[in-house]
Amino acid sequence: MLRRLLLASIALLLTVTAAPHSVMAQEGEVAYAWTETRTNIRTGPGTRYEVITTLPSGVQLVIEARNADMSWILLRGENGLRGWGRTRLFRLSKNVQLRRLPVSTEILNRPEVVAAPLGNVPNVSSTAPLNAPFVPQINSRVRAAMRAVVARGRAKGNNPRVFSKVGDCMTDHPQFLNPFAWGQYDLGQYAYLQATIDYFNVSPREHVGSSWDAKSMAANNGFNSSAVREAQWADPVACQPNERPLACEYRLNKPAVAVIMFGIADVLVMTPQQFYVFMRNIVEDSLAAGVVPLLSTFPENPSVPERSRQVNQMVLALAREKNVPVMNFADAVRNLPNGGLEADGIHLSLPPGWATVFTPENLQYGMTVRNLLVLQSLDVIRREILN
Repeated sequence: MLRRLLLASIALLLTVTAAPHSVMAQEGEVAYAWTETRTNIRTGPGTRYEVITTLPSGVQLVIEARNADMSWILLRGENGLRGWGRTRLFRLSKNVQLRRLPVSTEILNRPEVVAAPLGNVPNVSSTAPLNAPFVPQINSRVRAAMRAVVARGRAKGNNPRVFSKVGDCMTDHPQFLNPFAWGQYDLGQYAYLQATIDYFNVSPREHVGSSWDAKSMAANNGFNSSAVREAQWADPVACQPNERPLACEYRLNKPAVAVIMFGIADVLVMTPQQFYVFMRNIVEDSLAAGVVPLLSTFPENPSVPERSRQVNQMVLALAREKNVPVMNFADAVRNLPNGGLEADGIHLSLPPGWATVFTPENLQYGMTVRNLLVLQSLDVIRREILN
């Protein structure tokens, strides 16, 4: 069922492209549809059927089939999302001739959120401010706890000059940290951060440049906080049979730190309490592996602002509970244009050129701010925990 939870969020993370076996509209062309407003995707062709997920406007899907009177179309995304949408709520590609599409009567199973054992979950507010600094402040409790984790990691063979990336589409992005490895950056007034770029500019393993541009087994544009611990989503080439993506990443690269952020899609498919349990599992897995988890709040999803605030409060509560460092990215981008997000309310906004050029103009974009805050956070961890 964790797989079903993942599929409900995948369509919200990226514009979906066609797979090679797509149903053709005519003359070998693919039949596309785009949501024109917030649209429910259902298990069957009618409002009496249950909602699988709700898509924002502008999501591109492939049309598989239609019902008999063409009022509903069966849609899919390349990562497994399938469901029925009301035809009039979609803009269809010009090549689509509805009458030529196959007729389907398929009724799908409803994806269900896993009933995670909640245990002790904090009560959080949907309106209270996020009381945390942008960059982690390492107090004595965090310092002592995380130095013990680093020592345990070194005994396991972890490299104090390696970090891993763990997250969704905001993390699995070429503009997130990668340009530091390519020399495509300008620190501007933050020149002191060069020491941290150099510190982590070592190869975790053969054929991998550095942590800055390593392809993480635990970061994927279809992941959420539950999927990263599901073996079925691990890379079948790099990972061992039945190995979870997070465990695979830690085994391969032996990091001392993990940069972890989820939330933008999670808020649409799970409760804040369930998110807390999944994130707690990630943190506990990291600590057991001798890896310092650097947590982060996320830019709050404008379609569900109250739930987003609750989930971010859960991140801060978890950091306090486990004495781990946390950066408050949500507050850092709150006053940027569109809250640091693209118009879709999901992806981080990008500047012209590189999101690692720290000019005042570029720091009006979400990805640039995240790159700066993560670099500053790693700098704090390097100086106060790793050294």
